[in-house]
Amino acid sequence: MSVPEPSTDRERTRAAIRAGVRDGLLLELGYIPFDLAAGAVMAQTSVDPGVSISSGPIIFAGAAQLVAIQLLGSGAAIPLVVLAVFIVNARHLLYSASLEPHLSAWSRKQRLAGAFFLSDPTYALAISRFERPGGAGSRNEQVGYYFSASIVPWVGWSALLAVGVLFGGLIPPWVPLELAIPLTFLLLVLPLLKDHAGVVAASVGGLAALAAQPLPFGSGLIIGAIAGLVAGGIVLARTTPPEVVSDA
Repeated sequence: MSVPEPSTDRERTRAAIRAGVRDGLLLELGYIPFDLAAGAVMAQTSVDPGVSISSGPIIFAGAAQLVAIQLLGSGAAIPLVVLAVFIVNARHLLYSASLEPHLSAWSRKQRLAGAFFLSDPTYALAISRFERPGGAGSRNEQVGYYFSASIVPWVGWSALLAVGVLFGGLIPPWVPLELAIPLTFLLLVLPLLKDHAGVVAASVGGLAALAAQPLPFGSGLIIGAIAGLVAGGIVLARTTPPEVVSDA
């Protein structure tokens, strides 16, 4: 016997919240190696463990946190750290632009809160649901799903990062934790490469970061991010049809 579809907006919103919690939990299970590895990497720096742990719930951006902690540990100046975090998180501008058409009914407070929780996993879950046939439902359904799917990884990331920082030193040195971070991002990015610009941006950014890896202060990742954004932007500009340009 089939389960009847929710008939009211409240019931549909509750169903969306349950779906968000479920999807967030499933995604966080795949992130466990990355979370623990990130914490272990942070523990190897000279930065106070309390600072590393508190960066989890405050920043909620794995790659940016790793760059910031490693730069601080190497003695980099604060302006360089801020610039690096800004560049690494510049992809969030693309994420928000992609989500904006689906959030037109959201209030300003909801958008600001959504911006705080925006991350790679949150975007992957949200855009997959919002772009499905039939859309993501009413505003309440969208809000319910987005924040439930965001808060679960936020809690999981913060908790597992703390475990990695506190107990990362107990992991045997032969365990290749450094591979968990790029592999996790690779598995997350692959389903999102839907067009030529995205493929070019990911390819150029990855190759540039790899080539610049020997550079000091973690600048290889910054160079890779810049190269990827520039390459993707050039391809996107050349392949965008002229008719999409506003007549204004």
